[in-house]
Amino acid sequence: MRTLKLTIAYDGTRYAGWQVQRHKRPAPSTQHTAHSTQKPTIQGTLEETLGRILQEQVRVVGSGRTDAGVHAHAQVAHLKTRSAIASEKLERAVNGLLPPDITVSRIDEAPESFHAQRQAVSKRYRYTLVIGPAVLPFERSYVHHVRSPLRVARMRRAAQRLRGSHDFRAFCASGSSAKTTRRRLSDVQVTQKPGHLAIELEGNGFLYKMVRGVVGTLLEIGRGRLPEGIIERILRTKDRRLVGPTAPARGLMLLNVSYGD
Repeated sequence: MRTLKLTIAYDGTRYAGWQVQRHKRPAPSTQHTAHSTQKPTIQGTLEETLGRILQEQVRVVGSGRTDAGVHAHAQVAHLKTRSAIASEKLERAVNGLLPPDITVSRIDEAPESFHAQRQAVSKRYRYTLVIGPAVLPFERSYVHHVRSPLRVARMRRAAQRLRGSHDFRAFCASGSSAKTTRRRLSDVQVTQKPGHLAIELEGNGFLYKMVRGVVGTLLEIGRGRLPEGIIERILRTKDRRLVGPTAPARGLMLLNVSYGD
């Protein structure tokens, strides 16, 4: 039995997130019909496509779940297979069958014990905003549009208060199955370019919709609707009612996953 490590990029716009809901999974089909009301998932699409090539049932395990509409530049996953097909040949075959909004950018042989989720050391996310009267048509699926100017210096100062190890329970949306809500953010950056603002967070793990909750809160601080010190109060009280509105999924991208190698 071989273990293969996959690096995957995807546009999450038309997907119901990464994870297959096993008890709700429809009959396999890479073509999502116009009459179907259930969106496909990234994991399900990969498993079906790889299964067709490898001629066996495949389970693709990702480093973590991304929500519906969230994108990835370099998601990492693994699978077990009995097939002896060369990694390069499998990569060409799978990309020939996958829809154009999912690409397996790399397949590597991995140690038998490799586990994409359990062995991940850190993940980095980027949230992109367009600030101004209009957003370009080809950007609209990948950014959140904010029409009014933001007080970016306030957002930067507030963002730095998120660094370190904290209980991020208040930033976690309901429906989480996490055993602990304590996470460590090693880097938080707010970077401004003409007409654009990027918020990047790197940490040892993220709770359900945590990044989008953080971004929504920083936006309210940038608009002057919340004080800079609200971050410390949220972390101290763990009061979800103090958190800003959850930012839309389309602006969020998983940039990379680190395994400490």
